Amino acid sequence: MPSWADPVVAVGIIVLIGLVAPVIVLLIGKAFAGSEHPMKRKRFESGNPPLGAGRGFFSMEYYPYLLMFILVEPYSVFLFLVGMAFASEPYISGILMLGGAVALVVVLSWARRVAREGERFGARRRKCLLRELG
Repeated sequence: MPSWADPVVAVGIIVLIGLVAPVIVLLIGKAFAGSEHPMKRKRFESGNPPLGAGRGFFSMEYYPYLLMFILVEPYSVFLFLVGMAFASEPYISGILMLGGAVALVVVLSWARRVAREGERFGARRRKCLLRELG
């Protein structure tokens, strides 16, 4: 077996577990889901039923920024570990790390563009509601 095969198998197993485990959890959740109580999906304020109209709105246009910073760190650590797993093969290591960095830059630039638009995350709806209330 080639010297680079063991790290490839290890990374493959980690990726497989990362892709299969959430699917298994979702299937188990669907299989054991009971009937849903009507109060489950209602809006609550600190555990109590709401009284009157809401006083403020949560600005969803900043949510993509939060996701960007939460997801960048584990991904960069994963890239580093993949690069170190192939330390004996510098070309493979470099290609994998460069490919991962390019993928990260593409996704982050898309997330930044979407965050600046604000339309997908309720900015238009919030402006209309504020116009109606004001």
